[in-house]
Amino acid sequence: MSESKDLLSSEAVSPSPESTRWVNCKSVCVSAVALLVLGVGVLSALAAGPLHAQCSVMWSIHIPCFDASSLLVNQIKEWTTESCPPKSQKCLYSLVAVNGDDIVATHTTPVMRFVDDITFNFSSSNAESCEIKGHSVSRSWYAVLDSGTNYLNMYNLMRGSGLSSSPTCIESTSDRVCTQYSSTRHKLDP
Repeated sequence: MSESKDLLSSEAVSPSPESTRWVNCKSVCVSAVALLVLGVGVLSALAAGPLHAQCSVMWSIHIPCFDASSLLVNQIKEWTTESCPPKSQKCLYSLVAVNGDDIVATHTTPVMRFVDDITFNFSSSNAESCEIKGHSVSRSWYAVLDSGTNYLNMYNLMRGSGLSSSPTCIESTSDRVCTQYSSTRHKLDP
């Protein structure tokens, strides 16, 4: 009888190979999640902006929204061309939809062929002015930094259409909502 007690107690003390694997897997999974959370936190602190390549901008301009929308739609259509000028992003735009107060478009980068989704929303408190909310976001799930590409997607359209050249046009954004905005805007013409 004492021999059977010893056998039972030794079996109860030593874990089975399956339970050891489960504990090891659990430890690895917990460590991986902790590392991921730490990495996202560090990246967030370093980037001081969105954790995915994107940009939101607000423009205020003293022209009717219908006119502003028409100018942007025409500019997108003009730049649907496949032939891109050297070192230019003023091509490969595509008009997806115009629905009421919204324009939906895409832009494909000429070299790497990354696709960004662009939306413009138009609202007005009176007939002679327009608030334009622009948003551009990279479709690539892994894109964090974009060298200002998402900002430039919209900036180029606003400039090409002549809207940003208006003395009444006011632009509002920041690095918090627009990936690499400050470093990109600094390199552009005033």
